[in-house]
Amino acid sequence: MMDTKKIVRVHVLQILAALLLVVLVLTGCTGGLAVTGSEVGSEDMGTGRAVDTLLAKVDTQEAQAHWERAAALLERALRIEPRNAQLWHRLAKIRLQQGHYSMAESLAQKSNSLARDDEALKRRNAELIEIARRAVAAG
Repeated sequence: MMDTKKIVRVHVLQILAALLLVVLVLTGCTGGLAVTGSEVGSEDMGTGRAVDTLLAKVDTQEAQAHWERAAALLERALRIEPRNAQLWHRLAKIRLQQGHYSMAESLAQKSNSLARDDEALKRRNAELIEIARRAVAAG
């Protein structure tokens, strides 16, 4: 049987995850937190057909809350495009959703290091990092 502290911790983490989704939606992300071909276009980040196909599969896995499958697909995409800041951010969001807060923070920092002059992405990364740090501090 779960004690009261564990129950409260679970609820706090659920609230933080919900808050992240609200923040990301309000900052211009889609409800599915998807990176589309136009957001990471061929002319911007060198996204090719293989990565676009993988991202479509990620969308499907996310919609079904299959976080580990979605993460594995993003890791494959990152092997193709390791300097794609949008892909690193998207993987950070999935790791945050899974409760892997330190990993999510590290991935968002990696995204920032590649984001160049994409201020919107840097803001989303900063928000994600803040939520991850709060979740770690909560418990």
